[in-house]
Amino acid sequence: MPNVPICNSTWKNSTRKTSRTVNVKSGIWQAAFLFSAMLLTLTVIFPGIPYAAESSGPYLYVFSSTSETVTVIDTATLEVLGTRPTGFKVMWLADNMNSFDGRLLWTYGMRHVEVGGKKQLKIDVIAFDPRQLKVVKRIEVGNGPAHSVVLTPDRKQAIINVAGDNIIAFIDVESGNVVERLSVGKFPCDMSLSPDGRFAYFPERDQDTLAKLDLATHQVVKRISLAPGSKPHMNRVSPNGETLWAQTATTNLNQIYDAQSLELLNVQRVGNRPTTNAWTPDGKYSLVMHRMDNKVFVIGAEPPYQPVKEIEVGPWPGVAAFHPDGTFAYVSVRGLNAVAVIDLNTLEVKTMLPGGENPVGMVLLDIRPEI
Repeated sequence: MPNVPICNSTWKNSTRKTSRTVNVKSGIWQAAFLFSAMLLTLTVIFPGIPYAAESSGPYLYVFSSTSETVTVIDTATLEVLGTRPTGFKVMWLADNMNSFDGRLLWTYGMRHVEVGGKKQLKIDVIAFDPRQLKVVKRIEVGNGPAHSVVLTPDRKQAIINVAGDNIIAFIDVESGNVVERLSVGKFPCDMSLSPDGRFAYFPERDQDTLAKLDLATHQVVKRISLAPGSKPHMNRVSPNGETLWAQTATTNLNQIYDAQSLELLNVQRVGNRPTTNAWTPDGKYSLVMHRMDNKVFVIGAEPPYQPVKEIEVGPWPGVAAFHPDGTFAYVSVRGLNAVAVIDLNTLEVKTMLPGGENPVGMVLLDIRPEI
């Protein structure tokens, strides 16, 4: 379908709410929600339409958090190649997890099972072939939720936070075996590796702590406490390895720490329920996404970490990916079943693209799928 610029950074009559409570009385939000319904209908009923005659990629793989599907977008033409079944549902998946080994994308899948008459969330580590759009390996690791699968720099192990069991699981990628289940604090939430692969960082949400794990010894070498009840949700190590950015779910803060000492360097108040952040390829900005807000917050990536702009994209911006040449950011917008394309020169939304049903997880790969 054609590129329709349905939103930009000057939307009016918006509200910092999720799609459940967003004010749809205003004409722009009515149009946005009608548009999102149309996008979802087209990508489900006509999964192969539109199709680019000339296509060069790279390709956005946009995963549904509810329908076990992936929607593929050619970023060269901004056209949807199709929506296809995957056999798994995933919430959190992003380029900065470094979970692509050159052939397979390592992530996780969510499924419910009946245990004692009650539904229980189970988590599988998934090895997904993005070319053939199929699951190659599926490894059960425990009780959910989960938030991140990351690969060690040698690509020999996958590491996942298994929040329901309070563990970090280590998987041998060749054999598919769980080789260690490391007990940590309450509700380990997210996982981010230092650029050299020496350390892993993760929030322990239900005890309001951040932990630093030595991946050579599998020992927690540093743990700090945050404000009681702040519930740190996710964290990311900066590309230069110098800082750790963490978002707190209840206090609506983006907190920046020294990655070595975990000394607090800076705090910014951001939007409602911040979830994660991602750095632009040039290292100039960091984008902060929110679960219960309509905005992406743009913050200077270097001291003094000044707020730059708030970009309205729609309810629940999930994760961000970036074109390798640094021209555009792509942000999944769960509340509109869409992907916002943001011009990084103007920090304006250029257009909205179909993103499938309830998209959150998203990666950019230089692999054209067989679709």
